[in-house]
Amino acid sequence: MIQNVVHNLTFEQIQFLNRGPTYVPPCQLHILSKSSFTLAQLVTKQMVPLRQQLTKLFTKYPVDLSRRMNFDTDIQITFNESFLGPLPPMLEHRAFYEKKLIQSIRYHLNKDRLILRRTADDKNTYYLGRLDELQQKSNEYIENSNSYEFIGIIDENNTEEKYLKEVIQSIGTGLEKLYQRKLINKDYLIKFSIQKKTNVKLPYVDFLPGKDQEDNLLVEPRFSSYRRSPIFALASYLEVILRPLYENHSQSTTFLNSGDFMQKLDYYCTQQQFLLKPTTNFATFKIHNLHMNVSHSSLLRALGTFL
Repeated sequence: MIQNVVHNLTFEQIQFLNRGPTYVPPCQLHILSKSSFTLAQLVTKQMVPLRQQLTKLFTKYPVDLSRRMNFDTDIQITFNESFLGPLPPMLEHRAFYEKKLIQSIRYHLNKDRLILRRTADDKNTYYLGRLDELQQKSNEYIENSNSYEFIGIIDENNTEEKYLKEVIQSIGTGLEKLYQRKLINKDYLIKFSIQKKTNVKLPYVDFLPGKDQEDNLLVEPRFSSYRRSPIFALASYLEVILRPLYENHSQSTTFLNSGDFMQKLDYYCTQQQFLLKPTTNFATFKIHNLHMNVSHSSLLRALGTFL
């Protein structure tokens, strides 16, 4: 854990946090059942996402109805056997202990206005710092970046629903123009239309902390899931088309791992004669905040040039 602030957390609490964001306290589902919900109710609720995924799977790959029903029953039985059984005393004690530990950590964070967040490098590391400092850095990022454009403030008069409606109307108008110009057919117009869908939401941006080489605080933006975004269907379609094109084009200059690097270096040395010399230097460099300094219009121009 990266600590950038004076805090009142105990040694026990710090040890727990040093396990990182990927650590999942065991059997918290059983502990929740000691409160307002029964364990059976919680297990039923947890089963819902799995059923949804199975429904999508069976829709994509049709299976005989009787086999599907048997599979569904077997999954339910296995799920119940895994979660409805009683906990061994030692495991139950550990679950209660870690629940109280988490509650005490939350109390100290709220009391001292601290922030605990996963680091932007996606490693198994927490960052502990002052909430106001992270908020200030996030605001500075937005103000100094070319990647964002201020549209308006969400309040009682300008609600999120209003902005969402405007986005949906804009997408619909754009698709209709493409259809009228015969650049897309009726199937794509229907596929990407979202007027009749009610489960869409505007994604929100959050910021994850990090450190530069001088140990100063940096922030990087992360958007919430795009699955409920108005542009998700269109973006997914474009990714399926564009990603293979780019990966095929950049394959010779992209290194996946050290083994891949050695193979391409060997090819470079043996096939490209006289390019590698005793005086050749190897260098590594990192471009910081590239996404802050490249505007959306520049990205579109680069994409047009690539295509």
